[in-house]
Parts: sequence; structure tokens; C-alpha cells
Amino acid sequence: MSRAAQRGHRYGHLPELGEINVMPLVDLFMQLFIAVIIFFPVVEYGMNINLPKGTTDTIKREQTRTISVDKRGKVFLNDVALAPAQLRAELARLGTLTPPVTILVKADEANNYGAVMGVLQELHRAKITRIALMTQEEPPPKLARK
Repeated sequence: MSRAAQRGHRYGHLPELGEINVMPLVDLFMQLFIAVIIFFPVVEYGMNINLPKGTTDTIKREQTRTISVDKRGKVFLNDVALAPAQLRAELARLGTLTPPVTILVKADEANNYGAVMGVLQELHRAKITRIALMTQEEPPPKLARK
């Protein structure tokens, strides 16, 4: 018997495949798809974006409310101190207004992150989507003289 015939005989017990199994390929694409779905939102937050310069629209005074959070975490709505239950009720009422109200959130920079997040969660519960975080404009950096 020739060597080729012996090799064929040795491996002859394996059946020939008449079709291509695509399941490993589908599994690979699904894993890549899931990785992309998880990866891109993370990348989006880490980007350094230079926003264009421009003017902002003025908001009508009667359509805005201001929520302030002081250093101690006390919450004020239009300079009136409110307990958490009162704030929740007032935000629920504001969430039903037409046209929608814009909430301006300002917090002391010495304030902890948790108090501001609590206010933002209450705004989310009330389904208020027009929210602006107020900041102070920083002066431009001074250039060093030579």
C-alpha cells in the first residue's frame, strides 16, 4: 500500500463535512458587539471636547425655578428652604406644568456630591428634563511675563 493510501486510511475514520459551521463566527460577532456596546459609553465620558463659542438663549423668568444647595446640604427652592418631602411634592407639581419649567441648580462648591445628586434624582423622579447646572465664570489664566 502506498504512503498516500496509508495516510488516507489512517485519517479515513473522520467524516467529511459537507457544510460550514457558522456558529463560532456568530458567537465571535456577538461578543464583539457586546464589547462595543459596553466600551463606547465609557469612551464618550472620557473624551476631551472643545465646545464652540456662542451665545446662549435667554430663558423667560416665569419659566424658571432655582434650586440651591448650601454648604450644609440644605435645599432651597427660589430661596425658600424646603424639607425633602416638600421638595418632592413641589417638583411633582412643577413637572406637570405646560410649557415645561426649567430648573437651575446651583450648589456651593464646598458641598458634597451626594446632596446635589439627591436633588438631581428628585428632578428625575418628577420627570423634569430641562435642568441647568449653574457655575461661575472663571477668569482667564494670567500669562507669565518674561
